[in-house]
Amino acid sequence: MMLCKRNFYLILICLISPVYVAAQESKLPPPTMKSPGLITLSDFHPGKVYGDSYEEMLKQRQGSKTKKNLFNGKGSKFIIPAIFIAYGTAARFDELPVRQWDYDINNEIRKRAGKHLPVDNYLEVATPLLAFGLDFIPGIESRHNLRDRTLIMATSYLITGAVVWTIKETVPVVRPRGWLDDAFPSGHTAIAMTGAHIMYKEYKDVSPWIGISGYVMAAGTGFFRMHNNAHWFSDVVMGAGAGLLSAEIGYMMLPVWHTLFGFESGDRAISALPVIGVQNYGIAFVYQF
Repeated sequence: MMLCKRNFYLILICLISPVYVAAQESKLPPPTMKSPGLITLSDFHPGKVYGDSYEEMLKQRQGSKTKKNLFNGKGSKFIIPAIFIAYGTAARFDELPVRQWDYDINNEIRKRAGKHLPVDNYLEVATPLLAFGLDFIPGIESRHNLRDRTLIMATSYLITGAVVWTIKETVPVVRPRGWLDDAFPSGHTAIAMTGAHIMYKEYKDVSPWIGISGYVMAAGTGFFRMHNNAHWFSDVVMGAGAGLLSAEIGYMMLPVWHTLFGFESGDRAISALPVIGVQNYGIAFVYQF
């Protein structure tokens, strides 16, 4: 009889113990990011855990599900620059109606234009400064860090300057006011549009209105160049196309600079800082082997 009672108590203890332990565990606080080895779903960020390569893989998989067409393919970003450049080129042929549109648009502006307004000179530098410096404002984060953004902008503006200067020297077009033959293309518009496109690509994830405001400033630059009788409409369109194309090439060249300067391997370093003087400005590069 004693043996049966002892077995009975052992069985009862075995049945009650798991229930007691489970009750005690239910009183524990829920797991948080501070708990060792535990990550809650609300705080889970794949990029922080697995690195940027994981997010890039997800983007590629998501992109592969989208059917490719003319407007979302690899070459879609060159469609608008190509149209602008084609329009400006067509205006150089007097027998085409595109050239006549230059005269018609200029005449309409002259009927309504008032005194000279130097707004274009300020808008020209506004977009590059905003594209480079908005990241310094708390709460606004650019797509690329300061080093890469400097490389992108330096490359883009070197291309912009080379393209604009070369065309001006090889394709002489007299300005509407008639005292210079370097109207084509508009350098002011090209510089402003390069900055506007970089603004869009760097800050579109923060707010699309940042990119839109950049394009509005670039368009305003072109308008006031025509208002001040400095350029034809085709000059402005060609400058906008050159600016868009230069910015795109600047982004395409970024991986090349990474490889050239050894950013991926980490055994080299480069620093770039803006240098502003009394009568000059530029960028200082320091390369460490």
